[in-house]
Amino acid sequence: MATVSHTFSKDEKLCSQKLIEDIFHKKDTQSHLRFPILAVWKFTPLPSTSPAQVLFSISVRNFKKAHDRNRIRRQLREIYRLHKNTFYDFLIKKQMQCALVFMYVAKEKLPYESLEGACKELLKHITRGENE
Repeated sequence: MATVSHTFSKDEKLCSQKLIEDIFHKKDTQSHLRFPILAVWKFTPLPSTSPAQVLFSISVRNFKKAHDRNRIRRQLREIYRLHKNTFYDFLIKKQMQCALVFMYVAKEKLPYESLEGACKELLKHITRGENE
């Protein structure tokens, strides 16, 4: 297994408008909810060398203040950065690339531990789902 550094570079950010539209229009996408995070993903070739590209989405409707949305986004990014190793190892082993969106669906701020548990479980679910 290749070791993946604990960084979150520009290459790992999902920026392609076409890919984002494909994901949100449900073209060959899969999704799974583990409260408070909904993950939507698609295994597809990406315009980068990274095994996965990720987008973090927090609703303006639920969090009016930008600093609240930014804090949740920072927490989700940090959790993903720390726990992406097994997910990346899986993608590299299968020679696949994945576009992934994490959407925060709760209407209130939740503790870091609940976010971490949800994110870890979602990453495990994505790797298990492809193995079955």
